[in-house]
Amino acid sequence: MTAIRTRASLLVRTVVAAGCCLALSSAVVGAALLLVAVPVYAGVRYGVEAFSSPTFVPGTDSSLLVEPVAAALVIAVAITCLVAVELSLRTVRTARERGSPAGALAQGTVELASYVLLLSSLLIALAALPFLRSTLPDPAFALLILLGFFYLVTVSYVWAAHEWLRSRDGVDDERTTGGNWLVLVVFAVGYLSAAVWPGFALLVVAALGWLVFGSILAPDHVDRVRDAVERRAAESAEEEPVDPANVYGFTDEVERIRVRLERTAGPRAAALAAIGALAAAGGSYWAATRIPTETLAVSLAAASALVLVGVYAGGAIRAEFAGDTAVLRDLEDRFDLETLAAGEPAGQVAGGTESGSSAAVDGQRSRTQLESLVTRLAGQADLPTPEIRVPERDTPIALTVGYRPAASTLVLSRGLIETLEERELEAVVAHELAHLKNRDAAVLTALSAPGAVARLSRSRYGYNPVVEPLAAVVRIASCWYVAFVSRGREYAADDGAVAITGDPAGLASALEALDRDLERRPHEDLRERDTAVAFAIVPPPWDEHRFFDRTRRFVTRTIFGTHPSTEKRIDRLRARL
Repeated sequence: MTAIRTRASLLVRTVVAAGCCLALSSAVVGAALLLVAVPVYAGVRYGVEAFSSPTFVPGTDSSLLVEPVAAALVIAVAITCLVAVELSLRTVRTARERGSPAGALAQGTVELASYVLLLSSLLIALAALPFLRSTLPDPAFALLILLGFFYLVTVSYVWAAHEWLRSRDGVDDERTTGGNWLVLVVFAVGYLSAAVWPGFALLVVAALGWLVFGSILAPDHVDRVRDAVERRAAESAEEEPVDPANVYGFTDEVERIRVRLERTAGPRAAALAAIGALAAAGGSYWAATRIPTETLAVSLAAASALVLVGVYAGGAIRAEFAGDTAVLRDLEDRFDLETLAAGEPAGQVAGGTESGSSAAVDGQRSRTQLESLVTRLAGQADLPTPEIRVPERDTPIALTVGYRPAASTLVLSRGLIETLEERELEAVVAHELAHLKNRDAAVLTALSAPGAVARLSRSRYGYNPVVEPLAAVVRIASCWYVAFVSRGREYAADDGAVAITGDPAGLASALEALDRDLERRPHEDLRERDTAVAFAIVPPPWDEHRFFDRTRRFVTRTIFGTHPSTEKRIDRLRARL
């Protein structure tokens, strides 16, 4: 009866967490669609009105272009700008994955997109004000306006400046000086466009068009401009310029895409692209002569948002099920997560313990020994052997990631390997394999994906005053429902480990040793609290606070705690002896 109640409780927890994850993901996709669609719609409307208005060319009484031609031209320019932003995002992401600095031109374009998103969020807020004003009480509406004004006008720009200065010092960022330098140019052009003449905005549009077509037709010229920007920026900052040979730039990404297209479509790829561009331009003009500008702007905004967000959402889903999970990419971003080379030591085994237990075996565990241990236990559990990854961290981390047992990854930190004796390490590996056998790994990997993607967005693209609050909400919500499910599955994994090894005392001893090791560890070793809490097989020791200690402990251990009390787990295991 108790087992039935436990399974029912786990099922309820999983269903609730899955519902929260689905709702959260849907809300994020909806917000992304709005944030992309609004600036495209506003840009098309503004562009058509500007080109077909007599005031665009000072001193004349006639418009520069008739409305259908203006609409076709603006749509072509908008698509070019969207292609430039998308390729720049790909360039920055690929450079980050390769450990190379991204080119200044790609970085500047990503920064431009960042502040376009800020403008988009302001437009969305202004559009929503009438609805909120009519539904909210006056005090609540006034507080909302105050908070929104404080964040968007003050905090976002102050924090963005702080992040920009940190990036200039090379702190926790891989931006080059030229990319930061171009941010100032974008701000200058934006100010001139708003204060002097709207035609200054064409400078940014022309630069994005040159970036796209120049990378296709004259990549060497684009690279020379990029290198000149980097060199001048480094001179103004009195720094050494980045080595052009180490930079992964916009033209490199365009060339990579061209090569991939030629492999799939053959040499006709360039011709097909040219035909497609001409067809899009002709179709835009034809549509502009028959469809109102408002409808065209809405259609292009919706299509652009669906394509861009769909590409990223589809890519994330495809990567998840291909085994390249967001949780693993997040770990790789934050840790030196490496697969052990053949014969490389897996960790120095610690000496003894202060409680007088038997001393650990001296020497080193090689890859062969570690793989042999994992393979043997996986065979006992009737599971395929997972891939083994070892992050360079002293914090005892042990987790299993993957949707299928055949494509799963077991992560064991060097700190954990060095702390445990052979019998204890065997119990911990069995505990993680039990998670795999119980499908806990698949459930928790899926539930953790939104939070991991939110963390990756900042590490790859830098701080964004609009994306960051949204990502913070996603991370907090993800931590809660992952913890809600995880707490109910730890006891089952402990039981599964005992079923595999037949040694409850070994797992109890491992938990006790890891808990004792964390108590001895200096506080600064646990600065990455989210990692320690989420991935350590035992939670870190609690640091008492002068104020609200009980409340903080309740929030950290009860609401966001991923594991039950270590003492209860040890007592439960020893009761089975």
